[in-house]
Amino acid sequence: MTDVQQSGSVRWSWDTDGIVTVTLDDPGRTANMLNQRHYDGLGACLDDLTRQRGRLRGVVLTSAKRSFIAGPDFVPSEIPPDEAAGTYQLLTPLRDQARRLETLGRPVAAALNGSALGGGFELALACHYRVGPHDPSVVWALAETGMGIIPGSGGTVRATRMFGIAATVLQIVGPGTAYHPAQALAAGLVDELADDVIAAARSWVLAQPAGHFVQRWERPGYEIPGGTAQPTGLAEEVRRRSQGSPVRALAAVLDVAARSAAAPLDEAFEIETAACRALLSAPEFPDLAHLFYAMRAVATTPAELAPTRMQAELTAAGSQADAREFLSAQAQAGTREFPQIVANPLAALFFAPEAPIVEITDAELIPEVRAKGGIPVLLHGGHVSFVQTLLDAGPDPAAMAAAARRALDKGLQIDPAGADVASVLAAGFPSWTGGVLHAGDAR
Repeated sequence: MTDVQQSGSVRWSWDTDGIVTVTLDDPGRTANMLNQRHYDGLGACLDDLTRQRGRLRGVVLTSAKRSFIAGPDFVPSEIPPDEAAGTYQLLTPLRDQARRLETLGRPVAAALNGSALGGGFELALACHYRVGPHDPSVVWALAETGMGIIPGSGGTVRATRMFGIAATVLQIVGPGTAYHPAQALAAGLVDELADDVIAAARSWVLAQPAGHFVQRWERPGYEIPGGTAQPTGLAEEVRRRSQGSPVRALAAVLDVAARSAAAPLDEAFEIETAACRALLSAPEFPDLAHLFYAMRAVATTPAELAPTRMQAELTAAGSQADAREFLSAQAQAGTREFPQIVANPLAALFFAPEAPIVEITDAELIPEVRAKGGIPVLLHGGHVSFVQTLLDAGPDPAAMAAAARRALDKGLQIDPAGADVASVLAAGFPSWTGGVLHAGDAR
């Protein structure tokens, strides 16, 4: 017999073994988002688990949606920056609830049935064990640096405890690396892959010894990989990677990782949250957030929004020089091939790292482009290559923005989200501007 309760976006059920399955299920939504319903529900669930800790054997945290948690419940392009930043007042509740979950004193396993970006994966890291599916389309990432901020609810602190300062800064949190299941397993971000993630998570909980249970880095004798001192040369490498950009996120990741490694956990979490809040007021945050969500929009553009089927126009992703060289070669050869040129690392959040930008004039071609590894950018009528227009005007951002405006004045109709993504990934437009149309207010 099971005891089932529901509050907000969270449902939890007790079974006869004392294992509680906590299911994230935002009513009426296709995905779980970090919003007030989530916090109210998880708070009520944690209150119940705390009251009945004596009968609690362990916890399995999962989702009723296709993804685990999709991210914060706002779209920067639809909400004024001050209100969007206000949404992140939920940083502290997420941090504190994640801490309550991992300090229940009982084993907690995350059954990651789908993707989790940012705060959703921060919550997963607060669990003691993570099981994911074999599905190669699933992505997990501490992706906040893509918006010019850092994880502010424990992600940087926990990653540092798990992998060390250097790996956190250069491999995991700093670049906002997107991990598919096999990569996450190899890196140690998840502990197991299974066909039935809930059953596997439950089996792990039952296999743990009875008694008080804590995170491995809170056990006596645990040492952070590489130690608590900042590695020699790491600051210089961060400066090199940040050169020419006003975005301070990578430097903030280094600062938080280095300071938190040597600090008590409660103090470490405060260091991280304070650093994230400071970045929320940075002038580049709204623009980077716009680009982040534009990328997600391009990744999920429905194929049903199709005008008449027409020929696909291809352009290359990568540096301006690579794109020019590819386009020139294609023009001389008279061919239409899907190129494999390394794209901007931001593309890895939603696309394959080698994915080319593909300009199309028919939305029906979107599935075909994706199937061949491309990033579809929809042009509504006309055959002018928007990306080539920007490449010809570049590399000066102001000149590229002016060229974009001229193209629109001449009647080019292009999907704004796709245009902004393509301008950054394929034409080298500065990412911290949010994209050429967004920066030039040419929409």
